[in-house]
Amino acid sequence: MKRIICATVILLFACTTTVSAHTGLTSSLPAEGEDITEDVHEIVLEFNSEIESTSTVKVFDKSKKEITISSTQVSENVMTGGFLSPLDNGTYTVEWKIIGKDGHPIQGTYSFIVSQVELEEPVGTEEKQEPAVVPKEKTIEEPVEQSMEDSSKIASNDVLVVILVILFTVAGGIFGWIIGRRQK
Repeated sequence: MKRIICATVILLFACTTTVSAHTGLTSSLPAEGEDITEDVHEIVLEFNSEIESTSTVKVFDKSKKEITISSTQVSENVMTGGFLSPLDNGTYTVEWKIIGKDGHPIQGTYSFIVSQVELEEPVGTEEKQEPAVVPKEKTIEEPVEQSMEDSSKIASNDVLVVILVILFTVAGGIFGWIIGRRQK
Protein backbone atom coordinates (compact mmCIF):
# COMPACT_ATOMS: atom_id res chain seq x y z
CA MET A 1 0.00 0.00 0.00
CA LYS A 2 2.89 2.36 0.81
CA ARG A 3 4.36 1.72 -2.65
CA ILE A 4 1.10 2.70 -4.30
CA ILE A 5 0.84 5.93 -2.31
CA CYS A 6 4.48 6.80 -3.03
CA ALA A 7 4.03 6.05 -6.73
CA THR A 8 0.87 8.15 -6.78
CA VAL A 9 2.59 11.15 -5.17
CA ILE A 10 5.60 10.87 -7.48
CA LEU A 11 3.36 10.59 -10.56
CA LEU A 12 1.30 13.56 -9.41
CA PHE A 13 4.36 15.79 -9.04
CA ALA A 14 5.95 14.52 -12.25
CA CYS A 15 2.87 15.28 -14.33
CA THR A 16 2.13 18.70 -12.86
CA THR A 17 5.57 20.06 -13.78
CA THR A 18 4.69 19.83 -17.46
CA VAL A 19 2.27 22.78 -17.26
CA SER A 20 3.98 25.69 -19.02
CA ALA A 21 3.84 29.43 -18.47
CA HIS A 22 2.11 31.79 -20.85
CA THR A 23 3.88 33.44 -23.74
CA GLY A 24 5.40 36.86 -23.01
CA LEU A 25 7.38 39.59 -24.73
CA THR A 26 11.12 39.03 -24.27
CA SER A 27 12.56 41.85 -26.40
CA SER A 28 11.54 44.57 -28.81
CA LEU A 29 13.10 46.92 -31.33
CA PRO A 30 12.70 49.81 -30.56
CA ALA A 31 12.94 48.79 -26.92
CA GLU A 32 10.61 49.85 -24.15
CA GLY A 33 11.42 53.42 -23.05
CA GLU A 34 14.16 53.79 -25.67
CA ASP A 35 14.95 57.24 -27.12
CA ILE A 36 15.69 56.63 -30.82
CA THR A 37 17.82 59.18 -32.69
CA GLU A 38 17.68 57.54 -36.12
CA ASP A 39 15.00 56.58 -38.64
CA VAL A 40 12.55 53.94 -37.46
CA HIS A 41 11.29 51.87 -40.41
CA GLU A 42 9.93 48.83 -38.57
CA ILE A 43 9.05 47.35 -35.22
CA VAL A 44 10.24 43.90 -34.15
CA LEU A 45 8.72 42.00 -31.20
CA GLU A 46 10.24 38.77 -29.92
CA PHE A 47 8.34 36.43 -27.60
CA ASN A 48 9.49 33.54 -25.40
CA SER A 49 7.57 30.93 -27.41
CA GLU A 50 5.91 30.45 -30.76
CA ILE A 51 2.95 32.73 -31.60
CA GLU A 52 0.03 32.34 -33.99
CA SER A 53 0.03 34.09 -37.39
CA THR A 54 -3.16 35.97 -36.43
CA SER A 55 -1.22 38.03 -33.86
CA THR A 56 -1.31 41.82 -34.36
CA VAL A 57 0.68 44.93 -33.50
CA LYS A 58 -0.51 48.56 -33.63
CA VAL A 59 1.48 51.75 -33.11
CA PHE A 60 -0.07 55.03 -31.94
CA ASP A 61 1.41 58.52 -31.78
CA LYS A 62 1.08 60.88 -28.81
CA SER A 63 -2.39 62.03 -29.95
CA LYS A 64 -3.59 58.39 -30.07
CA LYS A 65 -3.64 58.39 -33.89
CA GLU A 66 -2.81 54.95 -35.29
CA ILE A 67 0.29 54.78 -37.50
CA THR A 68 -0.26 52.64 -40.60
CA ILE A 69 1.81 49.48 -40.67
CA SER A 70 2.31 48.30 -44.25
CA SER A 71 2.90 44.66 -43.45
CA THR A 72 2.96 42.47 -40.37
CA GLN A 73 4.84 39.19 -40.52
CA VAL A 74 4.95 36.42 -37.93
CA SER A 75 7.74 33.87 -37.99
CA GLU A 76 7.75 31.40 -35.08
CA ASN A 77 8.27 33.67 -32.05
CA VAL A 78 9.01 36.98 -33.86
CA MET A 79 6.48 39.53 -35.16
CA THR A 80 7.68 42.31 -37.49
CA GLY A 81 5.72 45.32 -38.74
CA GLY A 82 7.01 47.76 -41.35
CA PHE A 83 6.00 51.43 -41.63
CA LEU A 84 5.16 53.18 -44.91
CA SER A 85 7.63 55.95 -44.01
CA PRO A 86 10.03 56.54 -41.11
CA LEU A 87 8.42 57.73 -37.89
CA ASP A 88 8.49 61.45 -37.09
CA ASN A 89 9.79 62.80 -33.79
CA GLY A 90 7.46 62.08 -30.89
CA THR A 91 6.31 59.53 -28.36
CA TYR A 92 4.81 56.29 -29.68
CA THR A 93 2.83 53.56 -27.97
CA VAL A 94 2.98 49.97 -29.20
CA GLU A 95 -0.02 47.70 -28.57
CA TRP A 96 0.42 44.01 -29.33
CA LYS A 97 -2.06 41.16 -29.17
CA ILE A 98 -0.93 37.59 -29.66
CA ILE A 99 -2.16 34.06 -29.30
CA GLY A 100 0.57 31.96 -27.77
CA LYS A 101 1.42 28.37 -28.57
CA ASP A 102 -0.64 27.38 -25.51
CA GLY A 103 -3.73 28.95 -27.15
CA HIS A 104 -4.12 31.81 -24.69
CA PRO A 105 -4.64 35.35 -26.00
CA ILE A 106 -2.21 37.81 -24.42
CA GLN A 107 -1.75 41.53 -24.94
CA GLY A 108 0.58 44.26 -23.82
CA THR A 109 1.73 47.82 -24.44
CA TYR A 110 4.92 49.83 -24.18
CA SER A 111 6.24 53.21 -25.35
CA PHE A 112 9.32 54.63 -26.99
CA ILE A 113 10.45 58.06 -28.21
CA VAL A 114 11.82 59.17 -31.58
CA SER A 115 13.94 62.33 -31.26
CA GLN A 116 16.06 62.83 -34.33
CA VAL A 117 18.12 65.97 -34.81
CA GLU A 118 16.41 67.86 -37.59
CA LEU A 119 18.65 69.18 -40.35
CA GLU A 120 18.29 72.83 -41.27
CA GLU A 121 16.99 73.55 -44.75
CA PRO A 122 19.26 75.22 -47.31
CA VAL A 123 19.34 79.05 -47.19
CA GLY A 124 17.71 79.38 -50.62
CA THR A 125 14.24 78.19 -49.53
CA GLU A 126 11.41 80.68 -49.07
CA GLU A 127 9.96 79.16 -45.92
CA LYS A 128 12.18 78.18 -43.05
CA GLN A 129 10.58 76.09 -40.36
CA GLU A 130 11.87 76.32 -36.82
CA PRO A 131 12.45 72.95 -35.15
CA ALA A 132 9.89 72.32 -32.46
CA VAL A 133 11.35 72.78 -28.99
CA VAL A 134 9.75 70.44 -26.53
CA PRO A 135 10.30 71.19 -22.85
CA LYS A 136 11.80 68.27 -20.95
CA GLU A 137 8.69 68.13 -18.73
CA LYS A 138 6.54 67.31 -21.76
CA THR A 139 8.57 64.26 -22.81
CA ILE A 140 8.16 62.34 -19.57
CA GLU A 141 6.60 59.01 -20.37
CA GLU A 142 3.55 57.64 -18.73
CA PRO A 143 4.11 54.46 -16.74
CA VAL A 144 4.32 51.49 -19.06
CA GLU A 145 1.61 48.96 -18.52
CA GLN A 146 2.17 45.50 -19.85
CA SER A 147 -1.06 43.76 -19.22
CA MET A 148 -0.62 40.05 -19.16
CA GLU A 149 -3.38 37.72 -18.22
CA ASP A 150 -4.61 38.37 -14.70
CA SER A 151 -2.74 36.05 -12.37
CA SER A 152 -5.92 35.42 -10.41
CA LYS A 153 -7.49 33.84 -13.46
CA ILE A 154 -6.58 30.20 -13.86
CA ALA A 155 -6.97 28.91 -17.40
CA SER A 156 -9.62 26.22 -17.64
CA ASN A 157 -7.32 23.98 -19.69
CA ASP A 158 -4.68 24.00 -16.95
CA VAL A 159 -7.25 23.16 -14.28
CA LEU A 160 -8.63 20.36 -16.43
CA VAL A 161 -5.16 18.84 -16.87
CA VAL A 162 -4.49 18.92 -13.14
CA ILE A 163 -7.88 17.36 -12.32
CA LEU A 164 -7.37 14.60 -14.91
CA VAL A 165 -3.90 13.79 -13.54
CA ILE A 166 -5.27 13.55 -10.01
CA LEU A 167 -8.22 11.38 -11.09
CA PHE A 168 -6.02 8.99 -13.09
CA THR A 169 -3.54 8.77 -10.23
CA VAL A 170 -6.24 8.00 -7.68
CA ALA A 171 -7.90 5.49 -10.02
CA GLY A 172 -4.54 3.80 -10.66
CA GLY A 173 -3.87 3.63 -6.93
CA ILE A 174 -7.26 2.08 -6.20
CA PHE A 175 -6.90 -0.36 -9.09
CA GLY A 176 -3.44 -1.41 -7.86
CA TRP A 177 -4.73 -1.82 -4.31
CA ILE A 178 -7.61 -4.04 -5.48
CA ILE A 179 -5.30 -6.21 -7.59
CA GLY A 180 -2.86 -6.49 -4.69
CA ARG A 181 -5.60 -7.65 -2.32
CA ARG A 182 -6.90 -10.26 -4.80
CA GLN A 183 -3.43 -11.78 -5.23
CA LYS A 184 -3.09 -12.44 -1.49
